Amino acid sequence: MPIGEKGILPAADFPLQGLVRLVLSDQGADDWEMVEDDFWCRVTPPEVPSRVQGWKLHVSATPLSAPEVLHRAARVLVHHGCSFKFAARAEYVEDLTSARYDRAQCGKFITAYPRDDDHFRVLAEALDLATAGLPGPAILSDRPYRKGSVVHYRYGAFRGVPHVSHEGVREARLRAPDGTTVEDARKPWFCPPPWATLPIPGPEGRADAASAKPKQVLLRDRYVVSEAIRHSARGGVYRALDRETDQDVVIKQARAHVGGGLTGRDARDGLRDEAAALTALSGLGPELVEVFEQDDHVFLVETVVPGLTLTHWVQRCFGELEDRDLGLPAEDVLAMAASLAGLVAEVHDRGLVYRDFSPNNVMVTPEGELRLIDPEFVTTAGRWGRRAYTPGYGAPEYAAAELYGPAPGQSADLFSLGAMLFYLVTGLNAAFAADRPEPRPAVERLDALLSPIGGNNHSARLLAPAIRGLCAQDPLRRWSLERLAAFLADPESPSPESPEPSLTGASSTGPSTPAPPSPSTGTPLAVAEPSPLPAGDPSFVRLGRALQERMIDDGLGHVLATMAGKGAGRLWPSTPFGTGTDACAVQHGAAGVLGVLTRAAGVLGRDDLRAATARVAAWIDASHTAAPSVLPGLYFGRAGTTWTLYDAAGYLGDDDLAEKAVRLALELPVRWPNPDLFHGAAGAGLTQLHFWRETGRQEFLDRVADCADGLLAAAGHADDGVFWQVPPDFDSMLAGITHLGFAHGVAGVGTFLLGAAEATGREDYLDTARAAGRTLADAAEHGPWGARWRTDRGGGQGEGMLYNLCNGASGVGTFLLRLWRATGDPVALELAEGAASAVYRIRWSSGSAMCHGLAGNGEFLLDMADAVGGPYHGWAEELAACLHARHALRDGRMVVPDESGTQVTVDYGVGLTGVVGFLLRLRHGGPRMLTADAGWPGSLAGAHSAADLVGGLR
Repeated sequence: MPIGEKGILPAADFPLQGLVRLVLSDQGADDWEMVEDDFWCRVTPPEVPSRVQGWKLHVSATPLSAPEVLHRAARVLVHHGCSFKFAARAEYVEDLTSARYDRAQCGKFITAYPRDDDHFRVLAEALDLATAGLPGPAILSDRPYRKGSVVHYRYGAFRGVPHVSHEGVREARLRAPDGTTVEDARKPWFCPPPWATLPIPGPEGRADAASAKPKQVLLRDRYVVSEAIRHSARGGVYRALDRETDQDVVIKQARAHVGGGLTGRDARDGLRDEAAALTALSGLGPELVEVFEQDDHVFLVETVVPGLTLTHWVQRCFGELEDRDLGLPAEDVLAMAASLAGLVAEVHDRGLVYRDFSPNNVMVTPEGELRLIDPEFVTTAGRWGRRAYTPGYGAPEYAAAELYGPAPGQSADLFSLGAMLFYLVTGLNAAFAADRPEPRPAVERLDALLSPIGGNNHSARLLAPAIRGLCAQDPLRRWSLERLAAFLADPESPSPESPEPSLTGASSTGPSTPAPPSPSTGTPLAVAEPSPLPAGDPSFVRLGRALQERMIDDGLGHVLATMAGKGAGRLWPSTPFGTGTDACAVQHGAAGVLGVLTRAAGVLGRDDLRAATARVAAWIDASHTAAPSVLPGLYFGRAGTTWTLYDAAGYLGDDDLAEKAVRLALELPVRWPNPDLFHGAAGAGLTQLHFWRETGRQEFLDRVADCADGLLAAAGHADDGVFWQVPPDFDSMLAGITHLGFAHGVAGVGTFLLGAAEATGREDYLDTARAAGRTLADAAEHGPWGARWRTDRGGGQGEGMLYNLCNGASGVGTFLLRLWRATGDPVALELAEGAASAVYRIRWSSGSAMCHGLAGNGEFLLDMADAVGGPYHGWAEELAACLHARHALRDGRMVVPDESGTQVTVDYGVGLTGVVGFLLRLRHGGPRMLTADAGWPGSLAGAHSAADLVGGLR
């Protein structure tokens, strides 16, 4: 444990475990075991009864009270022989009591596991007596032992019933009296299962939010609450009617002991600070009505500011453009930039620092005026307090400061203003995945996006000097507001170079400058290779081959360097959601990585990649039996796992592994309530098709037909087309959806049925695939973007994920292109071309992921290039340039962040290996991964007679 320069132990490293060891020693409990994992420290006596479920106890605390709470509670729990766990470090306590934590779970510092209900009652009373008077948040999922107590209880899983959901998520469930299993629901209200007898007399819990919702909430006998705007662990934000003035107001709530930190302050103090800031900033935002306390909560009442946040205003404006590449009109951008600068000037003229100046904290009124909102963190320079800023908008010197310390000077707001101008002209937040070990200057990372975007976007090109000047790394070199005002008054006139000019060398109009040498080759790399568009079009940037190879090598290097050992539960860390999913699946697990490694090893011929392929394949072979059930999906189930395992076995020449993969493929269910591709039956069917084409075994073709027959039986036919609904009563988070897209809907099922028709010659499969194409043709939304599709059949136009592989243009286009190849239907090709145009036009605002971002969209463009030629390979190179512009440097390697935009994970579906797989295909060609295309890229139209074209999409 590191000690600071002055010999002081950091507060976040307070040795909480030491307090428990003292208790164990004092009570002679030397035979107890204490084990720490990533977050919890578990303390168990030598004999612990194995309980599936029951009433458990939670004890809450603040970061400041945690040591005292733990010491007192541990004495009770050890004395009574009860196993328990606690958050292992003070920083974890701060996290689980923060305003951003899951509001149902907020405050659960200690969890105790009684032997039975009698033991529970003894412990509850003793813990309450021991901790009386100590502070801690109320735990919303639990019932307090008494009002004001930090001791709470709920019915939940102890060991639980191991369960893998139909989405592939591992969870511990409860067992009902009839033997079925049900979710251990942690709602932000007390909701025990109906069969659980309350251990302490009291009112029954409620099953859902609506069942206990009062008809009307009245606060302070004055404010009639009409709706909740949002909820968080800190408290709610509500719209209400002020009965005294008959005016609408906004009411913000702050709960006791949430967001406390180590200063003794909590969310209530923050809300009082916000009230003071509203007064200090009067005229610039909402006006303070009053602050009052009720039931230990603090409420702030303020006037309503109508309009949209700047975040939503910018996204709406970009969405209305005929060509997103051109950006917002320069006159509008300059006027908005001047107004933003005016807000900052007003704040600074009042001697204040805003600290959290970001698009979510600025409202654009219907009249086009700007107002500041949520000024909780407004302060004066040098005043001590907790660090507060929005990632991407905090000045680098402040973001790197200690968690508690003096507030920054007003120059920090200048950086935030520069980041705001960047958002205004690009529609992108300035938050990036961190470089390690040494960060690049923020202006360099901003310019990596500004330079290529500015090739087409006149507003971005116009404001680039101001953005670079305001975002200078050195606070003393940032542009002043006076210099900014002079620039905005005449931005076209020549002006001195900004303090930190373009550093990337990535220019859309001029020659490229050499980049640093690649760590792997030592060869200078061109940042970009500009290519002219046809006459009349703006210039643009494509990623050159040298950088494609650098990003492939570096991405693979990161994958190899971060792989865990043999005994690990996962080979690579995943996203917060992915961590709970199948570690052998494609989306978040090892199978997707294996597919990319197999292809990379074959294409690049590297021994280290071959060894890694063998290692990952062996790990999956050893680990796959841990799942209690076999799910059929291509990305979330075991279909993709068997597929990539078989392909790896073929590359490695491992006949035993190949036969194991064959057996696994034959175990996949091909009839399943969920019909979709990523989670359901169509995914298993496509895998059977792949194995039939690879092995020629009739049993696989029979299973293809069985799956297709099941999907035909499950199809719902209506006036607006053919659809496949996930049954509403299916135990799944997808229950009831009727999607149009590739992952969960019409396009994905249609893709499998096309392959089944080609393999079996069954016309009914082809007819249904054509019907799927007509359905998607009717649902297409045409506009300046090209063609796009809403997510769900029941959604409105423009709703959902409109452009991606999982839902939207990329995935729908993937199917329609194959439909054209199979039938020659010109409308299918026309729509696929429209989809390609859409994913190209949205490239700068897309995330990076295979599932819902640039990697998956790039794969579709490569499909188009293979099938019809044209501009699509060049467009894919431009998408690659978008990926490169966002890279982080990890130990000298260029790595692309995952779907979050700020973290780097290896997952194929949402992370780095999906990007590497796309870049491999871009650079070296080859078929698309996890598609069962026969003869790609040759046309299949000749396999059908001219009569097949009758009854096409029109």
